[in-house]
Amino acid sequence: MRGLFTGWPEQAMDVLWQLQGEPTHATRERYRADRERLVRQPMIALLNEVADTDPRYEDFSVWHYRTDSWWWQHQGAVIRLGRKIEIGLRFALDGLRIQGAWWYPDPGQVDMFRKAVAAEGSGRELSAIVEDVRKKGYDISGDVMKRPPRAAIRRTTPVPSCCATVR
Repeated sequence: MRGLFTGWPEQAMDVLWQLQGEPTHATRERYRADRERLVRQPMIALLNEVADTDPRYEDFSVWHYRTDSWWWQHQGAVIRLGRKIEIGLRFALDGLRIQGAWWYPDPGQVDMFRKAVAAEGSGRELSAIVEDVRKKGYDISGDVMKRPPRAAIRRTTPVPSCCATVR
């Protein structure tokens, strides 16, 4: 076990609060060590703990802050699950955002995904998972499809969105 994740301390929000707007270089430097300790290090601990639980999540990176204010106000990370498939995480004043991404799927993969979502067994299971997450108070959002997959039109279960945001 590389690091125990205990959550973000309340002081992490205080640091991010101080970095709102367009903080000066002096302000960013004044909060640099606190931001590293209270905001970035907990993200590393979280992803280490996730990777310790399941080796599929070992390929991750936690981003440093750059010169732009946005990077100081948001702590980002990514877990690479496979070729072109990622889970993105972002911690900021509005909470923890978790987003799935599938970049430029190979030909045929979208149809396979749509069939799995529309299938009686896997589609209902996915819908139940999404509904359970929603009932726990998480916001579920995602891109609106131009049209539902052809097979989904015959189903009564809704096609779930792709992102979960904790607020």
